Amino acid sequence: MEKRIKYLNHIELGKLVPETYDTVLIPVGTVEAHGVIPVGTDILIPEAMAERIAEEVDLLVAPTIPYGITHSLYGHPGSVTITNEVFEAYVYDVVRSLANSGFDKVIVLNGHGGQISELKDALYRANREIGVKTLLINWWVDTEEERKKYLGREGGHAASDETAPIVAIDPSLVRKDLFDEDMITKKTGFFSAYPYPGSIITYSDGDWSLNFDEESCRKYFDAVTRKVIDFINMVERKW
Repeated sequence: MEKRIKYLNHIELGKLVPETYDTVLIPVGTVEAHGVIPVGTDILIPEAMAERIAEEVDLLVAPTIPYGITHSLYGHPGSVTITNEVFEAYVYDVVRSLANSGFDKVIVLNGHGGQISELKDALYRANREIGVKTLLINWWVDTEEERKKYLGREGGHAASDETAPIVAIDPSLVRKDLFDEDMITKKTGFFSAYPYPGSIITYSDGDWSLNFDEESCRKYFDAVTRKVIDFINMVERKW
């Protein structure tokens, strides 16, 4: 059956929640420059993962929160940002509304590293004030094993670990023809710059080249998605 809330009727939802479904997943992203992949990368990846998760985990998928906190890459064409306080309050209100609709558990699948603190605070507040169980998953964290096994590259913003899921989702969205080494800058504590001088950001030395091999990218995306599914199942079992 359809598990995406935006396609369901409110009467259907009233019958399904919480009797059949008591868990909802919210994909969250932002809009910012991403090297040779779309400005909506941080939206596209958690959305694609959410559809796969819904097939295997007993939950519904809420409409995506697409706009988030973009700091260092704000100023590059197409980048959009929401102030920290507004974003955190907005997420809290979405979670509160879903809890008031009958959901006992809310999972946020985050696609952007620049808003982890605000998401944690919003979800903690929801748990403390409403009593709803909350879980935040940052899909790219702790995926070094999968990245090395399937991509053989270092990771980073718009690097192979973010480019690979887009290749797996839709290779036509990857603009290999636009790649230029000037897009790449290594992040260190030596400087801060706004906007950041480059839309591909690396965090370590090593092979930062982009892996565009479709089979390798699909295997990486499958493995990371499986890791997220297994983790959700484990947390729900312990809840």
